[in-house]
Amino acid sequence: MAWTVAGIGGIWVAVGLISLLAPDMVTGSEQQHMPVAAFSTWLWGLISTGTFLWGMDRLRGSGERQPLWIGLAVAVLVLWLVATVLATALPRVETGSDPTRIPIGAVVAPIAATVLTTLAGMVAGVIARSPDQR
Repeated sequence: MAWTVAGIGGIWVAVGLISLLAPDMVTGSEQQHMPVAAFSTWLWGLISTGTFLWGMDRLRGSGERQPLWIGLAVAVLVLWLVATVLATALPRVETGSDPTRIPIGAVVAPIAATVLTTLAGMVAGVIARSPDQR
């Protein structure tokens, strides 16, 4: 249970940090700031939480699977740590004459972390199944 809590806590700490620290998108001649990471990262955190719980649920039931659920939790923590670093540290892309600055890292990193969290849960589930379970 502690590894599940650690994974979920890691996801939501990363979501909070990305929402607070990621650069804003700056648009138009008035240089309006829009916190696109704060608008969207919570949705990706919610999806990641669901897929992480789904993956952990598939590993329940046997003490032999303990290395798998620890590995899944650590993998999710590392994924979201990397997503946090990338979302907050990558530079913004500048376009147009006004100029518009788009924080690509703040948009793409949480989506990539969600996809990889889902993939990690699926892989852990496949590894945990014995060959006679189809």
